[in-house]
Amino acid sequence: MHVFQPISIEDVMQGPYTFKKDNMMLISAGANGRENATTASWGSIGFLWDRHIATVYLREERYTRELIEASEYFALSFLDLKDYKREVKFMGMVSGRNEDKIKGARLNINHDEDTQVPFIDEASNVIICRKLLSQKLEPDSICDKSLIDEQYQKGGYHTMFIGEIEKIMIR
Repeated sequence: MHVFQPISIEDVMQGPYTFKKDNMMLISAGANGRENATTASWGSIGFLWDRHIATVYLREERYTRELIEASEYFALSFLDLKDYKREVKFMGMVSGRNEDKIKGARLNINHDEDTQVPFIDEASNVIICRKLLSQKLEPDSICDKSLIDEQYQKGGYHTMFIGEIEKIMIR
């Protein structure tokens, strides 16, 4: 296993984490003896309720969403896509509901020693979050109705998770 060192949130905020389509992260969680991760690109780092937070969005059909709903913590793992593009793509295409897709992607799980939340060991940096809010996006709450046609033609609305950043680790 790799050795990770905690760093200060202030150090990270100086060099922004970029959330965009070609900069994917893996969101992981564990509950009831199961662990899973999925690919995502929608999210942000911010400040809310006097806390440093990460906000991420997962579609309702994602198994990882169910695990986050059932757990107190989730992790964001950032991998270098030039080295792990195939693995990250696999993680977004296969469900972990019926198979160990992390093993199938030839990735490895590590656990935060304080929270035991699973994260991807191959990551260059990891954010550990304590869940503060879970909110399903509803069609009535979307002000720009063109987004419904662009993003939700087949349904599958996202759930927004806001987590307090408890730890950032780099290797």
